[in-house]
Amino acid sequence: MKKVMCALLVSGLLAGFAAQAADDGITRVPVLTRDQANVLLKKAEDTIKTHHIGGAVAIVDAAGQLITFDRLDGATPANIVLAPEKAKTSAYFGQPTESYQQKVSQGNLLILGNPRILPFSGGIPIKLDGQVVGAIGVSTPDGNVDTEAAKAALTALK
Repeated sequence: MKKVMCALLVSGLLAGFAAQAADDGITRVPVLTRDQANVLLKKAEDTIKTHHIGGAVAIVDAAGQLITFDRLDGATPANIVLAPEKAKTSAYFGQPTESYQQKVSQGNLLILGNPRILPFSGGIPIKLDGQVVGAIGVSTPDGNVDTEAAKAALTALK
């Protein structure tokens, strides 16, 4: 009797899931694919190369986990470490890292107490369908190039 009740319960649940799956009310979450991340990486690197400097580029998913990373010739050890951290900061908080840099320069030093926030330009969230699906982090010897390359990369998704 218990086996029959369990079987009925499980089949009822599965039927409910199947009906729910066929329903248009399912929430679909956009995801940044590895192929998309590689397109962003290439676009950022192309921008960096126009400035004839080295650097590093990292793309992470919405949870801050690395999807792809590359360093160009001439990248410093700091560039290699900072690019993924900039991407993580943007993914975690859904904001460009430049916004934290501005807050620190305006005297809001409390931000520096959060080890997950890196207040240097070059990290920008990646959004698909209005949702943060990841972030790009660019680190070169020139912070202006970091932002330029990250913004240029995002144009590749449009």
